[in-house]
Amino acid sequence: MLRILITNDDGIDALGIKRLAEALLTLEGADIYLVAPQEEKSGVGHGLTLRSALDPQERDFYGLPVKAWAINGNPADCVKAAYHLLFEDGQKPDIVFSGINVGTNLGRDIYYSGTCSGAREAVILGVPGVALSYDNWFDQENYGEVTEMIQPLVREFAEQAKKGVLPENVFWNVNIPHVPQAQIKGIVPASLSLNHYEDKYSKEEEGYFLMREYPEAEPPAELLDYDLVKSGYIAVTPVHIDATDKALLKEMGEWSFVKSWGKREG
Repeated sequence: MLRILITNDDGIDALGIKRLAEALLTLEGADIYLVAPQEEKSGVGHGLTLRSALDPQERDFYGLPVKAWAINGNPADCVKAAYHLLFEDGQKPDIVFSGINVGTNLGRDIYYSGTCSGAREAVILGVPGVALSYDNWFDQENYGEVTEMIQPLVREFAEQAKKGVLPENVFWNVNIPHVPQAQIKGIVPASLSLNHYEDKYSKEEEGYFLMREYPEAEPPAELLDYDLVKSGYIAVTPVHIDATDKALLKEMGEWSFVKSWGKREG
C-alpha cells in the first residue's frame, strides 16, 4: 500500500486540490490523505506557525474516499502536522503531492510559493515531494483536462516512491500549460527561469500593490521552464534544497579574511 499525502496553498476548498486528488485516486493500491490550509495561503513561502496553536479539523472532502483535515496554518505547517501528529499508527507518507496551484510557479516563484513549500517541507522531513501548478491564472475556474494530463506524471512519481529510488534532498516542480491535452507537446526536464518578469508596484487608493511585468526579451540560448510552458510543454524541474554554492565555498578558502583568520588561529 502506497501512502500519499496531498496539500496545497489555495486552501482545502480549492478546485485544484480536488483535481489532484481525482488523479491520484486512479492509482491502484494508493491510500490517500489530505491536509490543507483552511483558507488560501498563496505567496506565504515556507512560513511556519510558531506563535499560535495549530488546530487540525477533520473534514469531508467532496465525498471522495480520502481522509482529510483542514489546518489553520500554512502549507509547510500542513505537511509537518501530517508527519508528526495525524498518522496515529506511526507510519509516515511515502510521497507528498502539493497543488494543483492556480497559476504557474516558475523560476524564482519557487521561493515565494506555498505550493512549492509543501513539497519542500516533505523533502526536509525525508519524504519525496512534488509541486504541481497550472497556467490558468486568468481562467481560474477552468482546470480543463489537467486531471488526465498529470496522470502519467503522478503514476511515475508514485511508482518511483514505492521503489524508494527518488533522490533525497530534491523536490520536483511541475508546471502545466493551460491548453487541451491534445496540444501538449511533451513532458520535459527544465531549468528555472529566474528573470522572465520584473516586480512593479501599482499605486491604488488603499496603498501599493505588487504587480509583475513580462518584458519582451531575446529568445534564450536555453529554453527554461517559463519558455517551455508557454510553448506547450509540461516542465519538470528537480530543485535541490541545499542551496550551498559548493564551487564558491571551495574558492572562499583563498579569500583574504579567511586566510588571515586561519593564520591567527595557527
